Amino acid sequence: MGLGAIFELSHDRERNDTFDETETTTWEQFFTVVEENCIELELTASLATVRKIRGMVAARNASHTALIPLHIELQGRLIDEMEGKSFWAMNLRESELYSSPRKGWEKIIERFQDAVVDIEEASKCLALSRYAAAVFHSIQVVEAGLIQLGTHIGVNDPRSGWTAVTNQLTAILKKKYGERTDFEKQNFEFLEQIHGTIEGLKNAWRNKISHAQAKLTLMTKDFSPDVAEEILFASRAFMRRLADGLPPLEIINEA
Repeated sequence: MGLGAIFELSHDRERNDTFDETETTTWEQFFTVVEENCIELELTASLATVRKIRGMVAARNASHTALIPLHIELQGRLIDEMEGKSFWAMNLRESELYSSPRKGWEKIIERFQDAVVDIEEASKCLALSRYAAAVFHSIQVVEAGLIQLGTHIGVNDPRSGWTAVTNQLTAILKKKYGERTDFEKQNFEFLEQIHGTIEGLKNAWRNKISHAQAKLTLMTKDFSPDVAEEILFASRAFMRRLADGLPPLEIINEA
């Protein structure tokens, strides 16, 4: 039963004016929910009227005639206060991204815990149509992964990130077998795949993101939904491959 139906019941002149127990229970339950909604939406004036109605019903002295002025008051206050609110609607896909921003990233978060804030923000920004922000957080996630990769392949650049790590990967792939470190020998196929994935990332964000200054930066704020989603998912695929291929954290900590 909605608010309009409740009002109609009280204005029905053919109804008994006094409340019976069933009506009292129905009104108490209904306006409990309305009160919670007013609190959540910060409708303070409407909330005051709702509490008046609840108080009258709870005192067991309510009548439909006595409540009519409060109904009129509540209707007016709801209209006035709701006109000052803005509401954004999401489709099912957007709602899932916003309410479950870590979905599909679980293994990545377990391995790269420092990236969790950017992972959540990337998904939420995509859901809210903030496409440039979604891309920004996506590349922050990638940078976090690259920095960790750099610690395993001998990157000594104090500004470790995209440029330093990709340059080191390229150098490793050019080495002869005897020149490689034990880690490079044992993980050469993985490093080849990571290098290929990086090329895929470069294609996904071609002319959109720069890595010329040793770090990833946005070259434009004009991202379409498809491009932003493509970059986010390409970043996730890259990070998932890193999480699968890098040594487990417990081994690193023991070392």
